[in-house]
Amino acid sequence: MAQPDTPLVSVVVSARGNTANVRSLLDALAAQTLPGGQMEAVVVDNDPPGPVRPVADVVRDGDWPFTVRVLYEPTPGLSAGRNRGICAARGQYVAITDPDITPEPDWLQTLVTAIEEENVFAVGGRTHVTYPGGQVTPLTKALRECHGAVDWPEGRELALWPYWVTGCNLLFHRQAALDIGLFRTDLGRRGRWMGDCEDLEFIDRARQAGHQTLIEPAAVASHPVYRPETTLKYFVRQGAGHGVCVARMHLSVIVEPAAIQADRAAVHTAVVNLAAGWTFLDRARAVEGARDLARIGAYHLERGRLRLLGRRPIALRQHTPNKEIPSWT
Repeated sequence: MAQPDTPLVSVVVSARGNTANVRSLLDALAAQTLPGGQMEAVVVDNDPPGPVRPVADVVRDGDWPFTVRVLYEPTPGLSAGRNRGICAARGQYVAITDPDITPEPDWLQTLVTAIEEENVFAVGGRTHVTYPGGQVTPLTKALRECHGAVDWPEGRELALWPYWVTGCNLLFHRQAALDIGLFRTDLGRRGRWMGDCEDLEFIDRARQAGHQTLIEPAAVASHPVYRPETTLKYFVRQGAGHGVCVARMHLSVIVEPAAIQADRAAVHTAVVNLAAGWTFLDRARAVEGARDLARIGAYHLERGRLRLLGRRPIALRQHTPNKEIPSWT
């Protein structure tokens, strides 16, 4: 197995409960056109404590043309795992992805080429969502966006609305990320709690600090979504988690209005979709309405909780610089 001293790219992946896919991901990385001597894989074991370490077992017998390191992060959560890997990475660039992602062979090389040619902080590739087992609920565009971005530019574009990056297909300068701060651990998936927005907040915070992120649609990776993730229960839980996380984003970034959509007009639209969906037996529309009501309710409840704790939005905090505000973790 190659042992590069200073790899160009460190691929960081945090695994919790999906360790069976790690070997497939490493096999896909071995097929990359980027030479193995220019990369390393940092696999973070985020499974609960116990005598059996499935991640180590998966990696132990492998033979890949790059260094594979396994680290353990006891704090549960996708952001905690990724942060552990980024801190330990040795590459100039860090690429983050997930165990169940299948990148195209030119994925890494395309991301590296884009970040060096455009001289930007980060580059996000196009994530192609697939549904191997079909869907329980016929999905509207809004429901499909719960699984990842749907709209992609024809060519390279800045990561500005309506485009956004996905955390399973992202390359960035490691040192710049350390300077601006890594992923917020109160955002992102954590066990059974379906948080998200950790990647969106990270890129927004970087942009508001003067660092640009690019979308490179030619860097393609596939992400499978299975039937349990297309049910009413899933979308309601996902909506609630998303609402909480968007509310928390206000503490560190100025949130794009399009990412909020929690005013009276949004409530009215959600109620109409729910009522019309059940009345006309349009399951997709009803599920979308239920998900939006869960999202909006969770958003406002979390905003209220944060206010009670004295956690003020960043846009307001700028007007009271002498008031000490508790830091987020």
